[in-house]
This record gives sequence, C-alpha cells and structure tokens, in this order.
Amino acid sequence: MSSTGFATIDFETTGLFAAGDDRAVEIAVVHSDPDGTVTGRWDTLIDPGRGPGPTRIHRITAEHLSGAPTFGDIAPELLGLLSGRVLVAHNVSFDQRFLLAELGRIGYRLENPLVSLCTMQLARHYLPGLRRGLSSCCEVLGIDLEGAHRASVDALATAKLLAAYMAHTDDRSGWHALAASAAARPLPALASRGVAWYPRERAGEPLALRFG
Repeated sequence: MSSTGFATIDFETTGLFAAGDDRAVEIAVVHSDPDGTVTGRWDTLIDPGRGPGPTRIHRITAEHLSGAPTFGDIAPELLGLLSGRVLVAHNVSFDQRFLLAELGRIGYRLENPLVSLCTMQLARHYLPGLRRGLSSCCEVLGIDLEGAHRASVDALATAKLLAAYMAHTDDRSGWHALAASAAARPLPALASRGVAWYPRERAGEPLALRFG
C-alpha cells in the first residue's frame, strides 16, 4: 500500500491517564490520500490486561475483550499503517499520548517525533465560533457520527472532517508538504506476530447494544 498521506486514528481507553494505569481497549485507523480521499479502514479491540473502564461511554465489555489481542500483538501491523503518514486525530495530543505510552510498554521508542495534525485545533480556523468537539464539528458539516465513541466511527468521521477542511483550502501546498514530511520519516518496523485484528463484530456486536 502507499505510505503517502494521512492516517487518522482514534483510541477508546479505560480512562484518561495514559502514563498511569489506563490502557487502550480499541483503536481504529483510516487512511486518506494527500487530497483527503479515504482509501482504507482498520480497527481492533485490544486486551488491556485489566477491566474495560467506562463501558457506559465506549460500550466495550469484558466479554468483548476476552478474545482480543494485546497491544503488542497488533503493534507491528499498526506501525505499518502509520509509517510515513501524518498522524491525525480530533484532540491528537490525547491519542498520541496513548499511542506512545502503549508503544513504550512494549519497549518501542520513536527515533523522531511524529508528524501530526489535530482537527480539533484546526476547527479554530475552519469553523470559528463553534464548539470544537467532534460532534459539533460534524453536525455543522453534515458528517455522520451515529455510534460515537466507537473507534471506527470516530476515526472515519475525523477523516471526513479533515477532507472537509482540505476542500475549503484554496492552496493545498501546505497539506502536501506535511504529507511529504511524514513520508520522509518512516517508522522502524516490528516483526509481525501473525495475530489478526479483532473488530467489535467478531466479539459479538449485539452485546454492545445493551449499553446504548
């Protein structure tokens, strides 16, 4: 696959403190090309080695996680999906903190800072005067966010938000330069453990609906 463009991510977590006891329980990645067109989507639950945290928010239960891989299991494929791409998220500092914390727990250290982009911060320019939460941004632009706080839903909505920003930019040279900068910094690879990703559908999605 091409390694040029953007990788929008979203984590669902057991809590807010990446450097403490909180862990990732789900991640989604959405690829977009340098012009913002979505070209691929991936997601998986992650066994955090502890309870799932705020089930009322992310609707992930211990039952869902019983067959999920660990972060170390999915890290090689995740790094491959992120390598050479601009890391995008809505509140990217939150998702990047969890990414770096989880990578650190398996002994992986980045040689260079990630090239990243925050759609929440960009809302100051593209959607001035509005509340900058993902739901508010998506509502004003007509982007579907049904099923929010599911990583695959939030990541896709954020990728579409990025595309909307790009569509309202007359000169896209800045976007392309950012993508080129990320392409020049590929991430060191890890050997695959051969573990398949485990999206919610495999875990029995109807379980989640009990908490809707």
